[in-house]
Amino acid sequence: MKTEYGELQVATVGHYEDEVLVETTADASERGGATKVLSLEAEVKAASAELLDGEAEVTGKVNYRLLYLDRQDRLCGLDYFKDFKCRVKGEGISPSGKCALRFTVPDQEATLRGDEIALSAMVGVALDCFGEKSEQVVTAVEGAESKKGAVISERVTRSERTIELEKVVDSGPSVKKIVLFGVDAILSKAEQKEGGNELVGEVRANILYLNEADEAVEVSATIPFCETVGEGAAEYAVSVKNARIVLTDDEGGGVIEVEVAVCVEQLSHEVVETEVVTAAVGETGEAVERLSKVGTRRYLGQIFSEETLTGTIPRGEGGFVAFVRPGCHAIADVAVVDGAVKVEGVAAFQAACLADGKYTAVQGELPFSYLLPLEGAAAGQSAEARFTITDAKGTMTTDGIVITAKVWIAVTIYEDRVCSFLSDVTEGDPYPESGAGISVYFAEKGEDAWSIAKAMKVLPSALVEANPFLEGALEEDKRILILRKK
Repeated sequence: MKTEYGELQVATVGHYEDEVLVETTADASERGGATKVLSLEAEVKAASAELLDGEAEVTGKVNYRLLYLDRQDRLCGLDYFKDFKCRVKGEGISPSGKCALRFTVPDQEATLRGDEIALSAMVGVALDCFGEKSEQVVTAVEGAESKKGAVISERVTRSERTIELEKVVDSGPSVKKIVLFGVDAILSKAEQKEGGNELVGEVRANILYLNEADEAVEVSATIPFCETVGEGAAEYAVSVKNARIVLTDDEGGGVIEVEVAVCVEQLSHEVVETEVVTAAVGETGEAVERLSKVGTRRYLGQIFSEETLTGTIPRGEGGFVAFVRPGCHAIADVAVVDGAVKVEGVAAFQAACLADGKYTAVQGELPFSYLLPLEGAAAGQSAEARFTITDAKGTMTTDGIVITAKVWIAVTIYEDRVCSFLSDVTEGDPYPESGAGISVYFAEKGEDAWSIAKAMKVLPSALVEANPFLEGALEEDKRILILRKK
């Protein structure tokens, strides 16, 4: 028995997580001081990763967006940045791989210490590493009947591009000072078309400014986009790379200009299929097999959904809601069931209430549960989801603050599978001589010709010739007969 070997290149996808506490101090003394913190939003900007053996060095920048009152009880906004660095460890991380980074900021805190504001954020780091590993595989066995199969995996490549968008916001003639702003990028459709994949989405800008009467005014703007990018099976994500809100003067007064750079991340999936030997039965003796397994993940598709969320959070002491802070976030569990994707989680909101000329900060969480129909979805598949919350508005009632918002959900569906193949085959003991006659084997449901042939020490071809129903796996227990000749 002679065995021939080859090399199997299997695409790998590893998911690794870590978290890091990022702390800094903002000095408000040169901005009129600070007497009360109303809210804090933190998000990660300008991140990158250097892949090493068994770990990745991740660097980034946390952008703190703070709303507070100064010594004269004026509403003030402050953007503050802090660099951070952490190491994410994982066996599958190597310098030759590629990676995609995801960040969450589940917890942030601002503490007032005189005119200094201590800022902290717990940053969750998720790293998906894409690479390949090499395995020895049997390609042929001489002196045996070989069962051929295929190991199917996907090679993932990552790329990105930037879309520049801008818009003049219709805000009226009385803009005095921009206090705070939030910008979200939303992808609502990704469709394969001839000539490329068409991406449709929009940027939502939420701006808080003071007018000439020192009243807080909230205004929003929508900037749509439609881009054609690469071809083939790919998943996409969009994020705000940087945003600039500019207050300029024209003949009618203050004008707000919004300039946004949107990063489009593309993960392209190329199917790699390699023919290998999955079983062998010796012609004159036993074939001793060494079986190996590899886990693979197959990208199935993306769905996008826009949902409405309504609920009530506790109210503050204010007489009415001035605004709901931009930068609301959500966390959720995602599960695939037959024909749908189930999403259950909570969304966190911050609001500011005004009474007697003074602001009060309040916050609360709203639960949500959505069942998103998806043709072809099946239990056992896996899914990942991204959430963006926009257009959050609040109405003061006697029971609390009624929040209404849009929840944008992007879900990616995968199928995880384990592929088996032979990494080695050697010659074992010769089959013992047997007299003529009929041998009987009582097979169980699920067995096939190859497993039965090994047990009966006969060739699979001879077994199928005598028992044609063994072309596939048995659907029930069955008695198998084979005529042995001298």
